[in-house]
Amino acid sequence: MFKGLHARLTLIFILAASSILIIAGLIIMYEVHFHFTMFQKDVPEFNSIEPLTHHFEKALLSSVLWTSLGAIMLVCLISYFVAKNLSRPMVEMRKAAEKMAKGELQVRVKSLGDDELNELGNSLNQLAAKLQLQETYRKNMTSDIAHELRTPLATIKSHLEAFEDGVFEPTTVRIQSLTGEIDRLITIVQDLEYLTAMEAPEFSLNKKPQQLNHILIKSVDAVSGAFVQKGILLQSELDSDLEINIDAKRMSQVFMNLFSNALRYTPRGGEVTVVTHVDTESVLITIRDTGMGISEEESKHVFERFYRGEKSRNREHGGSGIGLTIVKRIVEAHGGQIWINGEYKQGTEVNIKFFR
Repeated sequence: MFKGLHARLTLIFILAASSILIIAGLIIMYEVHFHFTMFQKDVPEFNSIEPLTHHFEKALLSSVLWTSLGAIMLVCLISYFVAKNLSRPMVEMRKAAEKMAKGELQVRVKSLGDDELNELGNSLNQLAAKLQLQETYRKNMTSDIAHELRTPLATIKSHLEAFEDGVFEPTTVRIQSLTGEIDRLITIVQDLEYLTAMEAPEFSLNKKPQQLNHILIKSVDAVSGAFVQKGILLQSELDSDLEINIDAKRMSQVFMNLFSNALRYTPRGGEVTVVTHVDTESVLITIRDTGMGISEEESKHVFERFYRGEKSRNREHGGSGIGLTIVKRIVEAHGGQIWINGEYKQGTEVNIKFFR
């Protein structure tokens, strides 16, 4: 329908072109009349050809008038189609935006040409794709949270019902089992709260120049008791000390999380080694273990929220499922990189790189 942007553009084109044609036509008509008047004064024999000159003048003026009217009609027609072609992509983008607002995030705008309007359409398509991806993440996260909370809650409920019905005796072992499930729930909720806080716009790091080796040694000392208790050798191979601009509290959390993962997945008698390598451009921190390892495919997804590879293996060893997500966010907030090299049944290697 002829309305909205199409109508406004058409009207603007018609008014602009018609104004130019009318002004040009009036100037031409005035010039014709002026020159015929001058011709009448300058030519002595004018009276003998006066009827012919008047007729010629009227013919010229009439031609100018009808030509201008025809040109205005042509301008109206051309303006209609030009405005339609110009407004079509913008109208399509408006409709696409309205559909996106209603939740139809799969909608896309067709790419036309290679101009600013096409770039705007591509930007809208990228926005739709990112919103669709975020919506998928949101649904998956909701499902994952429900799944993670459902299991311990179901366990707690079944035990309490068994206690109530007299099927189970409230022994120390069973109560400890319930306490473990409650602790797991608390860990999940705390990690979710921390991850939400990290993703908030006001989140910031308290970065100061810190001795990297000092933070690593403190983290190793904090977890060494648990490693000794499980019979796992924890050792350090630290390069020359380096002062870098980091948030010591957040980075300690990163190292503690990685050490806890290594402890959880390394069997008794295994080894965990933290190594640093300093060069002129960066510092590389590597934490290796001789645990069960992960496959190459799994290593691409372990930083996703609630990602679990082999389900029974993860259930056995616990964890909230978002610890590595938090680790990655902290490292990237420092401008660093983190990745995992893992070979299933041959141990895991976590690498963190900071640029100097």
